[in-house]
Amino acid sequence: MVNRMFEMSYFNAPITNKVPSRTVTLDEVARLIVSTWLEPQTRALRAFTDKAEARGYKGRSLPYVTMSGVFSYCNDASLVKHSNLLCIDLDGVEDVEGLKRQLTADGHFFTVLAFRSPSGNGLKWVIVIDLSVCDHKTWFHAVRNYLLANYALTGKQVDSQCQNLSRACYLCYDPQAYVNTDVNEPQHS
Repeated sequence: MVNRMFEMSYFNAPITNKVPSRTVTLDEVARLIVSTWLEPQTRALRAFTDKAEARGYKGRSLPYVTMSGVFSYCNDASLVKHSNLLCIDLDGVEDVEGLKRQLTADGHFFTVLAFRSPSGNGLKWVIVIDLSVCDHKTWFHAVRNYLLANYALTGKQVDSQCQNLSRACYLCYDPQAYVNTDVNEPQHS
């Protein structure tokens, strides 16, 4: 059975902070992303031209969540409860909005959230997974392979580093984020 609350851990910046400050719901995360709360940090990050400086700023300045669950500490061994969500990180995308439209319309997956990544040239795609079918990593590899086979994406664009349960997902400002408010999961045949 899918957990409709979609709870996850929220961590204050910097990224070196591994103890969550609280448990949040997906709805709360979506509200943070579309609000202007992280707009100054997001604009500052996207103004960097040096990738190393941008990465350092992002790590120091942006809060993050563990989309795949609630953790007592940010590592896979400290999982308290899985959220039944999988976050796929898509990097170096030319048409972020176009890809977002395609993925959110893909009938093979139930998308709950899709937003532009902090850098501005990527997408965070959050889908519901059923852990009674297979485990988290198997889901990750299956979805990654599906994306590589069915979309014009490369192995570098579908970040293979994001397969771990406790993967940090930085939050940022995206007023155009896709938020699925339909609580009834579609039936797949």
